[in-house]
Amino acid sequence: MLMVLLLAYALRAYHLDYQSLWSDEGISLLRASLSLPEMLAEMPREHMPGYFVLLHGWLRLAGESDFSLRFPSLLASVLSVALIFRLGADLNKVVPAANSATAGAVAAVLLATSAFQVWYAQEARMYSWLLAMALLSTWALWRLLVRPGRQPAPWLVVYAVTTAACVYLHLYGALVPIAQTVFVAGWAIVQRDVRSLVRWAGASAVAFLLFLPWLPRALAIFGFEGWREGGNASEIPWRYLATYSVSDGMPAPWHGWLPWLYALLALAGIWFWRRVRPAAAWLLVAGVLVPMTIVFAFALRNPDYHERYAIMVTGPLLLWVAGGVRLIGPDSPTQHPGSRRGLTIAAALALTAALAAANLVAVERLYNDVALQKPDFRGAAGRIMGELHPGDVVLVDGPDPEKVFLHYYSAGAGGTGPVYAVGELEQATLDAADAELTRRLQDASRVWELLYFHNPATVQVWLATRGWATDPTYHNGIRVTLYGLNDGRAISRSLGVAFGTELTLEAAEVNTVTPQPGELLRVTTRWFTQAPAPEYKFSLRLHDAAGTIAQSVDYVPQNWLAPTNVWLVDQPASDQRGLVLRPDLPPGQYRLTLRLYDPGTGAAVETALGQDVLLAELEIG
Repeated sequence: MLMVLLLAYALRAYHLDYQSLWSDEGISLLRASLSLPEMLAEMPREHMPGYFVLLHGWLRLAGESDFSLRFPSLLASVLSVALIFRLGADLNKVVPAANSATAGAVAAVLLATSAFQVWYAQEARMYSWLLAMALLSTWALWRLLVRPGRQPAPWLVVYAVTTAACVYLHLYGALVPIAQTVFVAGWAIVQRDVRSLVRWAGASAVAFLLFLPWLPRALAIFGFEGWREGGNASEIPWRYLATYSVSDGMPAPWHGWLPWLYALLALAGIWFWRRVRPAAAWLLVAGVLVPMTIVFAFALRNPDYHERYAIMVTGPLLLWVAGGVRLIGPDSPTQHPGSRRGLTIAAALALTAALAAANLVAVERLYNDVALQKPDFRGAAGRIMGELHPGDVVLVDGPDPEKVFLHYYSAGAGGTGPVYAVGELEQATLDAADAELTRRLQDASRVWELLYFHNPATVQVWLATRGWATDPTYHNGIRVTLYGLNDGRAISRSLGVAFGTELTLEAAEVNTVTPQPGELLRVTTRWFTQAPAPEYKFSLRLHDAAGTIAQSVDYVPQNWLAPTNVWLVDQPASDQRGLVLRPDLPPGQYRLTLRLYDPGTGAAVETALGQDVLLAELEIG
């Protein structure tokens, strides 16, 4: 078990701060940074205060780095590995035996290597703490009722505190005492042990009293409508099983068939626990089925049923699975003395090792597959701060930048340009957005745009028509684009060049013919449409004196919002494109050209001047 715990710690500590914080973690940091009275007063009805109070104290000891912020989640997750081992050993301890901890050890290995658990061990949220407190509460309950010993008082305290903690951590934590109550009801009917029942009732009353101050606030949750669009509640059983067993990180085809193996082992495990100790079987069945039934009922009313909310189910579920593995192990209830003990030991070890190895494949993907990782606010802020010029302005078109973006974009790290949140303009009219953006950007010559968590909308249309977009960069769901704004220095060149029979390039404008390396060159092309045009891509090219392409950019007009196939016939059209000249461009004479080509075939459109049409001659100094 020491090796298993070290493995659990290593898997969770590795890359702990590799990924950027995301919005929920930013909320954790903001809330934990408040004074306790302010935090409790402003707590929204869908959140509970327990984790944020814990984090508030921790940050004052350890600081606010990403590693420090996530470290408590790591500790709780490793603690869960130890607790599931201890709970499994106690459930299986009918009489002292060398193998009584086998099921707990198997469950600990599966929990230690679970990609789902590693993910929430590396997230500054309350979910790993919820699992740890649920396991500790369940262990204390077992000690109170079935193995009270001579000194039950400490377990009374542990049960009361940890049960209250479950609910203080998350509203779904209330599923833990509800499931335990169902177990106790069945146990009381069978055992008729009044003394133990009274102990449990007393500890439960203390837990209720500990939570009572927050109860009125918690009841407001029944007016909460959730965060997500409606879903199909029928997907819950399989979706939860797949997530808790193999996680979303498991690659195909294993993600499709491995949950079936877990399901078979879980069913066999129920039978195993029933043969070993009926009370243990009843406890584990209640710990899985009661919460899942309630989650399903909630989902019929409210579609917000993410798997992490019911993370406490993973404890008894993996003990089911461990029971299934244990069933083929040594001293199984189904075996007789003299059976092939060595073979069964090897089979159990091989199966456990195979499941753990599959888990590690999913963990490796969490580490390295960008598609499974969080939005990269750190990278987005770093891109801006690395190229920030005096007078630049940053527009954040998404959720409140206070949540995460400003954690990375700060004066101390190089973020000196003003930041404006414009997410409220997503559904605004273009006139309303024009008035607001013109006011905010009146003194700016360049603007950075962060777009995330929604598709281009009003702000992006305004920027595409009023600004000169450069090539965007993408940071795992966050788009960062630099735009030049009108600097009043347009230098025009008449052209009148026909591109096929559909389009004529009437004129081109640049803001300067003597730019400096690193400068944002603003290029405008003005067109007339004679006939419906295909969807062409533009290629803006900078050639040095020898004719070599020193820099180029390929794009769709108006920053992808106005492709040529939607240009109106017998109407003018225009495109504005920015080109940030490389800082290392040697001084000298350059030619700026434009070609149009078919993106499907790469074939360039021929003109009377060739494929590349001269827009301007530049002297870069």
